[in-house]
Amino acid sequence: MIVLGVDYGTKRIGLATGDTETGMAFPLRTLTGGDLGESIAGVLATARTESAERIVVGVPRRLDGGAVPGDMEQLVSRFVEALRAATTLTIDTEDERLSSALADRLHQEAGGKKNTYDRDAMAAAMILESYLTRLFPHANLS
Repeated sequence: MIVLGVDYGTKRIGLATGDTETGMAFPLRTLTGGDLGESIAGVLATARTESAERIVVGVPRRLDGGAVPGDMEQLVSRFVEALRAATTLTIDTEDERLSSALADRLHQEAGGKKNTYDRDAMAAAMILESYLTRLFPHANLS
């Protein structure tokens, strides 16, 4: 099954694609954030183009584990609810704490320059790969 990963932000929305058979995820592209309706339309258009059957949105949980959601977590939750209302696709969430920082670190360790990659799409791929590993550990990587 093809799955679309989303790293939602108010200015940029990172997208990645992956599948449950291999458990692998790949950065796709970044959309420029607009109003909520434009953001949802862009994500759903990409899901159609990629033939995704499911969408996974990263949710930035608080690092201290606090029960009260942070501002960005609340914005992402609103986005997820609006996305669920706009489609019949399954919409899941995945903890995305530090995904962008980890994407930067891995890129830098691989010898890449800071501005030579799509950070948001890479973060979406990391969110999606975490989700695939957690829910589909039987993926065939051979």
